Amino acid sequence: MHHKASGIAETLASQGFVILPGFLDEPELQRLRQACQSISDQYGVRQVLQNYPSIHRALNWDKLHALLNAANMAGAQTVRSIFFNKNADHNWLVSWHQDMTICVNQKTELAGYSKWTYKKDVHYVEPPAAVLEAMLTCRIALDDAGAENAALKVIAGSHQSGKLSESQVLDISQTAMHETCAMRAGDMLLMKPLLLHASDKAKLAIQRRVLHLEFSVSRLPPPLHWAEAACQSAHVSQSAD
Repeated sequence: MHHKASGIAETLASQGFVILPGFLDEPELQRLRQACQSISDQYGVRQVLQNYPSIHRALNWDKLHALLNAANMAGAQTVRSIFFNKNADHNWLVSWHQDMTICVNQKTELAGYSKWTYKKDVHYVEPPAAVLEAMLTCRIALDDAGAENAALKVIAGSHQSGKLSESQVLDISQTAMHETCAMRAGDMLLMKPLLLHASDKAKLAIQRRVLHLEFSVSRLPPPLHWAEAACQSAHVSQSAD
């Protein structure tokens, strides 16, 4: 659903996603592309804002914060950042799913937190639905992405059903209408994590680069903290010294 800046919060609440055409102007797009140039040969880079400060600096944070305010996410912090690049050498299918894990600083047994995993020095866990409902994903397109180039597919309103079982996901994905989120370079997709989404393999041998940012207004129960938010705060403090 393409949208102007007004009514973002209402559309997210009802549909679960919003496309903002031309969120980045041409200079902003070129600056971000340049900052991502050193990792464009990789298909996926996690904690990208922490590990590549030039990408953090290339973003217009004033514009992002204004957008978060319009989405009823005032005061949100960045809790995950990933760079994706589907291309001729790295091309994959993503089946219908919800984004149901978060990155935290340590493993602690707490009610409602389950399915713990540990990958590349980061703890992942599935939190209660309320934590996921207080999050927002922003996907910035660095390249054009239509149906032939692995554009994201979504099922509008599916986030309203909360966490879904595998059988529920299968049933909904086979019976509900889906929309293809065709985007031009510089567009932004806002999405609720519990929205059902998927993507096909790209049919064109070209890049489809996306900067994926997740924001949250939640504070996790002690001793848990957002892993990436803590790392970014430490990095900013060190940079200021």
